[in-house]
Amino acid sequence: MRVNGNFYRAVNWHVESGGVQWIEQRLLPHRFEQVVTIKAEEVAVAIESMQVRGAPSIGAAAAHGLALAWNEGQERFMEYWLPRFRRTRPTAVNLFHACNVMQLCAESNPQLSRMVECAQAYADGEVSANRCIGEHMAGLLAVGQRQILTHCNAGWLAAVDWGTATAGIYHLAQAGENPFVWVDETRPRLQGARLTAWELSQEGVACRIQADGAAAWMIAQGRVDAIVVGADRIAANGDVANKIGTYALSLAAREHGVPMYVAAPTSTFDAGCPSGSEIPIEQRNENEVLRIDGMDDTNRIQDIRVAAPGVLANNPAFDVTPYANLSGIVCEHGLWHA
Repeated sequence: MRVNGNFYRAVNWHVESGGVQWIEQRLLPHRFEQVVTIKAEEVAVAIESMQVRGAPSIGAAAAHGLALAWNEGQERFMEYWLPRFRRTRPTAVNLFHACNVMQLCAESNPQLSRMVECAQAYADGEVSANRCIGEHMAGLLAVGQRQILTHCNAGWLAAVDWGTATAGIYHLAQAGENPFVWVDETRPRLQGARLTAWELSQEGVACRIQADGAAAWMIAQGRVDAIVVGADRIAANGDVANKIGTYALSLAAREHGVPMYVAAPTSTFDAGCPSGSEIPIEQRNENEVLRIDGMDDTNRIQDIRVAAPGVLANNPAFDVTPYANLSGIVCEHGLWHA
């Protein structure tokens, strides 16, 4: 997708250095920077620290990082590097699928070039899936539904390119339609305000940021025609783990008869997980809730505390939305049914 008119991917192989390149998402929307490394550990840390985030982008970053790990030392690949990457984030199942793909490739004892090709093929597969998701999603959103609400960032930053929840919106915009997007700010890390609104503005899509707590009221007022979100893991019965706050949206949508869709590639499905109650929910550092950062009037990024000293916080990163609360799950093959 585009940044200032130029095309980028959220993560890619950097041919010139023989390393991995990614967009440092924590700096957006204030600064657009790409990071390049030839060290596998730095890729793992980038995933843990949310420099790279979003389930498909996490998987692609892990695949590329494991190619670097293969180059650093094949003797440590199985026993050290695969477990190291698998524990970077517990909820996003794309990570584990990517690790499995790279493990299978490594078992044939390939040259580094083959491992790089495998990682690139994995990322290309995600992009192709996202494009197909967008085509299917656009067909659903085009039926009189133009005021679209989304939560967190399931855009191209989270999905290598195109995005999942945003892919249908981008398809509509590129077809000459004029979708409007309500962007939940998405506390505590503000991925909606910082990332999704920035992405949409780069593509010329009209949007407006709103507080998370405003979403249900806007739904009740008839100001939302459809809700589209992404997913970090989908259980075999269709229960969906996504950014905290998604479950509450599903309750409001069901109450007021507003269609709510989940958009995700098949790499986000976990056939080995029977239901949402089996999905591990990541508990992140409480400082994400207690503190906040942003750019001041002198263009300096400042980190400040917003809670009283000594106050503690609860910070589950995800919640689980029952399949029964959804209008449908859209993957690259179309509407999925449990």
